[in-house]
Amino acid sequence: MLTAMANALEFFLIVLRVAPVAVWHALAMCFVRPLNPVTLGEKKLAGVMRMSSDDLRDHSWQTVHQGTTSRWRLLLPAPDLTLFAKTNPPDFGTRFFGAMFQLSINELGFYREIQSQLAITTPKSHGQFGNRYRYCILLEDLSGRAVFTSIKDRCDKEMAASVIDTLASLHASLWQDERFNQQWRWVNRQEYRRNHVFLDFLRSQSSIRAINRYKKLLPANTPQLAKKLNLAYPRLEQEWAKGQRTLVHGDAHIGNMFFLPDGSAGLLDWQVLGFEQGMRDVTYFLINSLPTEIRQQHQYDLIQRYVSALNEKGIAFSIETAKQQYLLHASYVWIASAVTAASDTMQEEKIAASGLIRTSRAMQDLEVEQIL
Repeated sequence: MLTAMANALEFFLIVLRVAPVAVWHALAMCFVRPLNPVTLGEKKLAGVMRMSSDDLRDHSWQTVHQGTTSRWRLLLPAPDLTLFAKTNPPDFGTRFFGAMFQLSINELGFYREIQSQLAITTPKSHGQFGNRYRYCILLEDLSGRAVFTSIKDRCDKEMAASVIDTLASLHASLWQDERFNQQWRWVNRQEYRRNHVFLDFLRSQSSIRAINRYKKLLPANTPQLAKKLNLAYPRLEQEWAKGQRTLVHGDAHIGNMFFLPDGSAGLLDWQVLGFEQGMRDVTYFLINSLPTEIRQQHQYDLIQRYVSALNEKGIAFSIETAKQQYLLHASYVWIASAVTAASDTMQEEKIAASGLIRTSRAMQDLEVEQIL
């Protein structure tokens, strides 16, 4: 009884602290409507793309996908060019989530300021504009020369090795780069704790809802482990803020990747990039994208591959540190899967459930509970 009352009081206090920011974004979204690119005039579009209006004559749009973003293809008959476009999602809930966590700001900033500094393949930007409520990013359409994967795809050892090589190249490009303390201070990091009250609320409530929704499919001690994880989360954040850091993708699962004819992997969707320990991306990929049996068999070989690739690029990073960070970041991967599984709009229910099951099993066999 006392525990229930304490939990209710804590919930009420969190709501009071979150409410002002949430109300601000909700009101702003009422005035700034979601963007439908079909309504963009040729003059506006030409200005964004730095092209002649003649090149946009008879252009057309095709809807590709609706999810955490809306995705389109822009067909330009005059220069015989097809571009891929991302805009804000139309539904209020997903757009509100993106506004709270500045997802569009992150990706706009990436293509404006950071992409050109990287030694990996990402789609070339043809222009972008907007803010956290209404935006558009126009990108090179890679569908003619790349194989795109989805979170449903089974990742084998060879694909995993290619991804690990790409992550090592990404992280080596901006390892301990001083620009993150100067012009790139907008990139999120542990010290900022942006919207930390809302994050704490989202994390705790998502854990409860996800476990209740899929309890029969999860290991028996998952509720106990989730409780320990939430209690330990502030300390985990302190650990994640230590040591050498670099640019991380932040959502490095197989669905945000593509593969070129030479077998190399590229990365898409930079909405949750950060200045973090590189092992955050490696851990997220291994636990989220590899079938459990493949991960268990090859995870430490792949981590060694990552460490060796960094060492070859002149970066001093040990396998001992990598393994320690792998165990620490496993908790983050579980929370991310719980947030997705608790949502009704981020992923299909079957995909969300499989992600939560996979990460829960990883928490078991990696014995993360002992660390917590």
